[in-house]
Amino acid sequence: MKKTALVLCAVVAVACESGMNSPVSPSAAIGSASALNADGSNLKASSPLAIAPVFESTNVGLAPVLAARAGAVKYGTAVLAQRFQVADNDTFSNIVASGMGVTDASGVTRYTVDPALTGSKRYVWRLRAEMNDAGGPWSNVMAFTTVGAGSAPVAPGGPTSTGPRPADPPPGVRLPLPDFSALVGPLGGDFGNSQSCPRGLKYVNNPWQDRVIDGFRQRDSRWGYNGKPVKTAADNGGVPVTAAGDEAAYHYGAGPDQGSFDVHLVDMLGSHCGSPSLTWRVFTGEEPGFWTGVGRF
Repeated sequence: MKKTALVLCAVVAVACESGMNSPVSPSAAIGSASALNADGSNLKASSPLAIAPVFESTNVGLAPVLAARAGAVKYGTAVLAQRFQVADNDTFSNIVASGMGVTDASGVTRYTVDPALTGSKRYVWRLRAEMNDAGGPWSNVMAFTTVGAGSAPVAPGGPTSTGPRPADPPPGVRLPLPDFSALVGPLGGDFGNSQSCPRGLKYVNNPWQDRVIDGFRQRDSRWGYNGKPVKTAADNGGVPVTAAGDEAAYHYGAGPDQGSFDVHLVDMLGSHCGSPSLTWRVFTGEEPGFWTGVGRF
């Protein structure tokens, strides 16, 4: 009897020992040399998204502000530093400036290039998330050319800065709607109610939507918000309507953007102010809409 019990205990001990996962240390959850990403980096973090100045911008100042969506840790809530690199060649073999960005509450990180760059020269830049001695995957690479002698630099890049703009079309012609569906998720980030519906109101802009529209405008300044002319304060908890919080408007015609009814309309969230999900539903012509910058630009 005693012998049988001893054997049983030994079998149970071996089974438990082989079947239980050993605890994961905090460093392993964040990243270590033994837990590499596909690109060889050793921090388990998302890749940042470089935003501004937009790719191949020209006439950029000698100390520009670079802006990007920050990379975030994949496991846990640790806040990661964001390292920017600026080089004078596409291989980044000669780094001319490097430093840490400052990240705001919306997840946009900015870095002012220091020391000042050389005029009339092309530079490339990128960034990655870092923690201690570990680094995450690099962002997409952006490029710009600095201002030359006698030229005035453009304003520093930022989330509300505007990018290129297609010329006005001939009378009676509509510009096509750019398909930016693949950018909605990366640009907006967290689209939960705390970001896309923080006040419980559907017809005002919100932090999530601002990030998406800002990113769109970095690529094409005809993007804005849908002013929702068919809605009133009575439809919005007594608060005056400024814009649909889940929609974008693209001005396809000539003349000023603000107030124009010549717009393509896109719904970017399903079940807004409830259980939101990303979508890309073009509903141009289904209901009235007009372009607004909601006072932001």
